Amino acid sequence: MHNFLVKIFNVVLIFMACIFAFAPVGECKEIVFVVNASQSMNDSDPLHIVQESLTWSMENFSEDDEVAVVAFKDTAKIIRPLSKIKNSSNEIFRFEYSGLSNAGAALLQAVDMLAPKFDTERNIIVISNGEILLNDTAETLKSVENFRAGLQQARWLNIPVRIINLRYGGNAQNYYSFAEFAEEISTSQTEFMTTIRTITHNDFETPHVNLSITNRAAGALSVKVPTVHVKQLKILLLSSNGGSCELKNQKPDAVVNEKFLKIFKINSPQTDEFDFAVNYPQGTGLTFDAIAEVEGSLQTDWSSSIFSGNALEITPVDVADNQTKILSGEFFDGKSVRVKVNDQIIRAQIHNGTITVGIDDFGKEIALQKIFFEDLGLIFTGDDRAQLEMPDRNYLPWILAVAAILTILTLSQRLYRKNHPSSLPTLENNISDEKISPPVEVKKSLVHNKNFSYKGELVIGVTKNPDGEYLAPRTFNLFRLEDSAPISLNDVLESCGLELNFYGITISPSANGVYVENFSDCPLVKLNNPIGKGDCVELRHEDSFGIASVDGKAELIVTYRSLKPN
Repeated sequence: MHNFLVKIFNVVLIFMACIFAFAPVGECKEIVFVVNASQSMNDSDPLHIVQESLTWSMENFSEDDEVAVVAFKDTAKIIRPLSKIKNSSNEIFRFEYSGLSNAGAALLQAVDMLAPKFDTERNIIVISNGEILLNDTAETLKSVENFRAGLQQARWLNIPVRIINLRYGGNAQNYYSFAEFAEEISTSQTEFMTTIRTITHNDFETPHVNLSITNRAAGALSVKVPTVHVKQLKILLLSSNGGSCELKNQKPDAVVNEKFLKIFKINSPQTDEFDFAVNYPQGTGLTFDAIAEVEGSLQTDWSSSIFSGNALEITPVDVADNQTKILSGEFFDGKSVRVKVNDQIIRAQIHNGTITVGIDDFGKEIALQKIFFEDLGLIFTGDDRAQLEMPDRNYLPWILAVAAILTILTLSQRLYRKNHPSSLPTLENNISDEKISPPVEVKKSLVHNKNFSYKGELVIGVTKNPDGEYLAPRTFNLFRLEDSAPISLNDVLESCGLELNFYGITISPSANGVYVENFSDCPLVKLNNPIGKGDCVELRHEDSFGIASVDGKAELIVTYRSLKPN
């Protein structure tokens, strides 16, 4: 009987896992490029490959993705505010290198752009030769501290930061290393475009079609585009060296001809194979990508249940015969696309030419606004907006199914208790009223171990004081404490010259770092997990916790570092 109950329970678990399969997820991205525009970049980027790469990246992001560019010299300047790709020109990336480099101010500005939103995929890419330098030594150190503080804030907010250290002539110019806080990528001037392409394509899933090169004869290349019903085609070519490229078998309607970037725009191409005459130095790396606009119409179908919500099936078909599936074939099967429904963008996959989207219950009607095939290098230009009427749901079969499962479980449990009376004690037979007591509450406070001693340091970053200002990080050396007695956070702040009131937070040594105990009403968070009143948490090397005052007027980030005393 016991095995029978286990089997029933497993069936119920599998059933519940299946009916909650669809979960809509917002899929727009926010990306901030932080670019060094100081004089030292003249040597690291003499041909302005960085700026051409930014222009190329804009061509490849989806139109509802939001991108910003912050350039820093002596001060930080927003070159492009955080806005949708479709809303501004790419010419804004033409700027000259001059002045010194204040990277700290720029990174803090980038984090502030992204901080208010917690439901969007956010990223920061820092492009620099690594140098942080201002006229005054104190200002230089302040910029370094601000950069570290910006990285700590980004990590606290779960914003990945990638630092591309640009080298020139094989010589490293990165005077400050921040690898402990962010992913550092070292690259040369000639390899920079490949680095940016790898990040944007692999990490951000920006649109592209991988073109197969079918001819590699000297001075000639042929590429084939795996798409049909093309209205406009853009073939992008990236090169690691300057050179020339000419489309031979069809006249392009427009050409973008930069030193390291070529874009050929073709309206209504008559072929899917394109021949190029190329002239590049030996050893040049060439990368082809394509973005195509395709025409078609949509076939839609609804399915609905009280558990799994709504499933919308969308099949793009050829406008001529209304039968040929535009996205059929091995190239498309299993690939991701994004669908915009009622201002919500949801990622879905293609299977056998059909996109199945799980969406929330929007009522009787929903608006299918846009299908983003850019993730495949495709932009759908057919009827991509439709008002769909949701079918009425029949709840009776599901109610009967749930009732049947509950009945089976109830009867099975009673039968099991009847056959095993000794193993399932009842209140009447085995436990007297005097023995009944509420569950024992687990104590969350610590039993302090006097054998532990303080080591390392605490870095206090004030992200906002009561006046709304950001303060440079302060360091509290734990080795100065003579015994293992707990110390209040207020004492730490006072020792660092910070007049802030955070009563009820104590710090004590642990085997691996320090314990933090919360006896206050202040909200504490570690890795987005709240530390409630009466709770404690251990901080190990480079662990951080965030805390805000009860009135929300002051915020801190406290980081523990296990360091040896000087």
